[in-house]
Formats: sequence, C-alpha cells, structure tokens
Amino acid sequence: MIIFGTTDIGRQRTANQDSFLARELCPGLVLLCVCDGMGGAVGGAEASSLAVRAFSAAAASFAEQHFDSEEGCFTVPAEKVGQALAAAAREANRSVHATAAARPELHGMGTTLAAALVTHDLLYGVNVGDSRVYLCTADGTLRRLSRDHSYVQYLVDMGEISEDEAKYNERRNIITRAIGVEEEVEPDTFTAVAQHSRVLICSDGLTAHLDDSAIAKILSDFTMTLEDGLLTLVTLANEAGGTDNITAAAAETDAERATGSEE
Repeated sequence: MIIFGTTDIGRQRTANQDSFLARELCPGLVLLCVCDGMGGAVGGAEASSLAVRAFSAAAASFAEQHFDSEEGCFTVPAEKVGQALAAAAREANRSVHATAAARPELHGMGTTLAAALVTHDLLYGVNVGDSRVYLCTADGTLRRLSRDHSYVQYLVDMGEISEDEAKYNERRNIITRAIGVEEEVEPDTFTAVAQHSRVLICSDGLTAHLDDSAIAKILSDFTMTLEDGLLTLVTLANEAGGTDNITAAAAETDAERATGSEE
C-alpha cells in the first residue's frame, strides 16, 4: 500500500491544532488517524497530539496480537476489530481528559478523532466529532463512511435543513461529541470493502471548503499519485479561503510501495 499524510495551517489561523498519523503497522496493515484539536492554540494542539499517541498505541497493540501479515487479515471477526478501535478511542479520551484535569491551563481542551485500520481489501473505521473518513473506489465512487457528530448534522438528520444549507449554517462548527471533554465518550465504528480503493481521513478544514463532489474529482483520478492528490486538495481548500487548519491522511490499497508520516 501507498500511504501519505499532510497538514497545513491554512490561511487564517496562527497555530496548527491538528495532528495526524499515517503508518504501516506491519506488512499489509496501515493505520490512519486525524485529530482536530480545540480549546485554544495550546490546548487544542496538546489534545490532538495526545489523542493520536494514545489511540495509535492501543490500536497497534491490538494489531500486533491479532493481525496475520502472511494472510493479510485479522485473526478475529470484524466485530472484534471494531470493538478494539472503540476501546482505543476511549483510551484516547481518558488520556486527554486526565491531562486536562491535571493541568488547569488545559481545562476544557478536546479533539475530534477519525481513524482507520486498512488492509488490502478491508477498512475498519472509527470516529468521534466531525473529522471524516472517505472511501473512493477506482470507478470514481466516493462514499463518506463516517457521520459527523455535529449540531448541523443533527438538523440534517431531523430534516430541518438540507446538506447544502448545512455548509453555510452559522452553527456548523458546533460538535456534539469530542475526545477528552467528558469522562466517557461513545465512538462510532464501521467497516467497508476497500479493494482497488483510496481511503481518505481529513479534518473539517478540508470539508468546510470542498464538498464531496470536489473531493471525489481529485481522489478518483488514479493517474495522479496519492501524494499529489492530497496536496492538490489542500491547495484547493486554501484557495477557497483556508479558514482552518487542513489535515489529510490517506492510503491506496492496491499499491505495492509504502511510505509513512505523522505530525
């Protein structure tokens, strides 16, 4: 698999509160994670960094015990992988919440979390907040696998506003779940077939400016390298305003070369 991740401060922020990881844990298994921090420049950056570290450590420990690199698959049912990802998200929640409680200057900090374990043919995902997980297949189909935990998504679900109206709603930045804000958190988990696909995880600094059709146009162009695709998405988001930090981590499941990054 080819993997790549990048983060950009954007055009209107003075600090980057996003953190990400894109790493091959072992042959045939990639971990992608994006966290978008909140709680001031210092608190947000601390929360997102803590969450990435705690989550990835827990996920990597599970994978070490239950992933068969020779077969390229987990040795436990998909349900167990989902439970492990939810447990890793709760571990991230405990880490951020405990740190905020112990350090008054960080009180109230939190972060979103979106992540996936990706094999050559399957994706196991988890999310808390409004960072997103997308799957793009070679035929150009883009699927949003995660559901935003946000006030505007609630309004969309209730039928009070449309998806288009949600983009411009003045409360679009209000999230209803976050890592670290409360003692307990309830993550969402999901699975998908990921053969011949690209997996994208991104913060809302990207999706605030690019709708799903714009993301699909770039991500589904398999003649463009994964790195060039992600950098193009970041450039387009900045050209559209760059109102927030922009972070994206991705994997291409059919590729044979692996590269990794984190920040």
